[in-house]
Amino acid sequence: MLWPLVKKELFDALRNRWLILYAVIYAVLGLSLSYFSSLGLGYLGFRAFGRVSAALINMTLYLVPLMAMSLAGLSIIGERERGTLEIILSQPLSKAEVLLSKYIGITVSVALATALGYGAAAWYLWVILSSGDLIIYLQIMATCILLAATLTGLGLLISTLSRSRFEALGIILMTWLSLLVIYDLILMGAAIGAQLKWEQIFTLLAINPVESARLLMVYALDPSLLVLGPTSAYIAKNIGETLPTLLTSSLIAWTAATLAATLALFKRQDM
Repeated sequence: MLWPLVKKELFDALRNRWLILYAVIYAVLGLSLSYFSSLGLGYLGFRAFGRVSAALINMTLYLVPLMAMSLAGLSIIGERERGTLEIILSQPLSKAEVLLSKYIGITVSVALATALGYGAAAWYLWVILSSGDLIIYLQIMATCILLAATLTGLGLLISTLSRSRFEALGIILMTWLSLLVIYDLILMGAAIGAQLKWEQIFTLLAINPVESARLLMVYALDPSLLVLGPTSAYIAKNIGETLPTLLTSSLIAWTAATLAATLALFKRQDM
């Protein structure tokens, strides 16, 4: 019974015009990167695209959280307001199966839209770039999809807690702004004011899924993290090759925690 629900979630998500716009933006970005590569810059490798790669990562960090949390955040509350959630739960299905189908469907739809942009260029870049540079490109894409999977779980938690779609949307926008902007400002102020050690700064960075994804993407481009400043470079030097494992574990832990919390709340709610 799980697969029909997953197909329904996929179909609903793929009809969303915002997801289509998101996919088009990524397709344009990916193909633009391929185009710039073909203008004689390709022999320099992906690392030479300083501004292009930075723009790609920044676009990822702004668009992926917003799209994943929006689709997931309006999912459960949307079904509840339309009255379709009661119909679904009247079937011989557990709430865990309903929640899991929503998570899989939304995650896969966002991953497909993301892969459309990155993947459209990947085949072309295979000819232009070295195999090492192409691996870097694919690592960034994989991190992007992992971030989408993590924030889909957070979006479902928001959807379960919300009393209306309007409230859910407000929480989503505030969470998105907090993860991307407010958190950085608070961390910067705390690091300067409290003179935090590098271990404390890294811990605070790792518990933010967006910052974990940012560090993973930049690490793929430059394992020294020097581009992010001396503190990040010092962190990379001290942690070494285990840094990607720690950051990936943080994202997986976020996913597991949000899904577990969502399921616990969802089971207690009366439809």
